[in-house]
Amino acid sequence: MAQIISLADTVDNLFHFEDTSVLNRAKISQFININTNKYYSKVIVDNFNILANNTSFWLDLQSVNLEQKILDRLQENIIHIEYKELINLSAIFSKIVDSNSSFTSRHSSGLSEKVEIMAKYYNFDYEKISKLIIAANLHDLGKLAVPNSILEKNAKLTHEEFEIIKSHTYYTRQALEKIDGFEEIVNWASNHHEKLNGLGYPYGISGDKLSFQERLMSCLDIYQALREDRPYRLGMSHQKTMSILHEQAQSGFIDLTIVNDIDKVFN
Repeated sequence: MAQIISLADTVDNLFHFEDTSVLNRAKISQFININTNKYYSKVIVDNFNILANNTSFWLDLQSVNLEQKILDRLQENIIHIEYKELINLSAIFSKIVDSNSSFTSRHSSGLSEKVEIMAKYYNFDYEKISKLIIAANLHDLGKLAVPNSILEKNAKLTHEEFEIIKSHTYYTRQALEKIDGFEEIVNWASNHHEKLNGLGYPYGISGDKLSFQERLMSCLDIYQALREDRPYRLGMSHQKTMSILHEQAQSGFIDLTIVNDIDKVFN
């Protein structure tokens, strides 16, 4: 399996599989074959050659439907996971995401802890609490597509850099929406930067279309972020954080009722 991954990774980096010209196909095949029993075992090379003789193999590699073709092949491997296992699995992903920057080393885990506390405060049932925790753990998954140089920048972001940062919620949705049963989790995770007045991102969804859980996630994400140290400032006190949240609520960005509840619970 490691050899197969190595072949795909190395060849794509050197020759780019999406270039399916006859000349590039020949270069790829030559590289793989001359490295038989050096980089790749003979059985892997032989099987590659069988595939490479089919025109459809090369056309599939450049197809806009490549991802769907892969997913179609995986249908038989679908498994059902209980919420407890999903929470543990999502927590692993949150550690991977947070480890990208020393300044967000506990952002997702801190958010999930606060989400659980607030969800219990609102007497949500087990399923809704579990989904909220999973959403919190995965809400910044799209930041894996953001360069560390931007995440760690110790200065004001340029307009272009901020646009790149804003893309992370879009990629969070792209990554999660393919999972059956994640419909609510997808919205709660990926809409945490939407605002009640429609001035959020990436879709500019207005308040009447944002559920209570999405509003809660948005408020808690801001609260958690402000309490943390960042490259350009130290973490803020609860009082200072709440003054900013109240200011944003009064300006129509976030839910005032939830802000007041956060103040009550975490004071």
